[in-house]
Amino acid sequence: MTPSTSALVKVGEAVPDFILTDQDGRAVSLSSLRGQVVAITFIYSRCPLPDYCPRMVNNLAVIRDRYRDRLGRDLTLLTVTFDPKYDSPEVLAKFAARYLANIPGWRFLSGSPEAIATVCASFGIEYWPDQGLITHTLQTAVIDREGRLRASIEGRGFTGGQIADLVGTVLEP
Repeated sequence: MTPSTSALVKVGEAVPDFILTDQDGRAVSLSSLRGQVVAITFIYSRCPLPDYCPRMVNNLAVIRDRYRDRLGRDLTLLTVTFDPKYDSPEVLAKFAARYLANIPGWRFLSGSPEAIATVCASFGIEYWPDQGLITHTLQTAVIDREGRLRASIEGRGFTGGQIADLVGTVLEP
């Protein structure tokens, strides 16, 4: 899946609303998180490369640990799968538990392939099947309390601490 350039949200722009399903089977819309800072990343649970999807989850775990008292209050972490055919809410619940991430304020999201493609396009995520695996780009984004994209971090060249520092600047303007 290659996002169309017109769908890509630029820093400072409003992120289009979406509705996906979390690991508990509940609908989650981005608009329902207004008033909170949102850190969002993209994974698939079967990713075999420790420096890819597991690293993205571990980066959010650093944010979880640093801002635990703010999770679900004025900070939400979202992990969106781009493998919705496999990553059902039940699979994502088990995946979240493995990372001690099945906690209030951290949602693992899936949805229809079309809904996932739309959300991924908004953030510039590209993914495509490749010999039983999914080849993909890496992205973490920070959305401010008004629903605007404040930062987009591409690749794996950043530590969880650096991303947590960035989240802190949005939490405490």
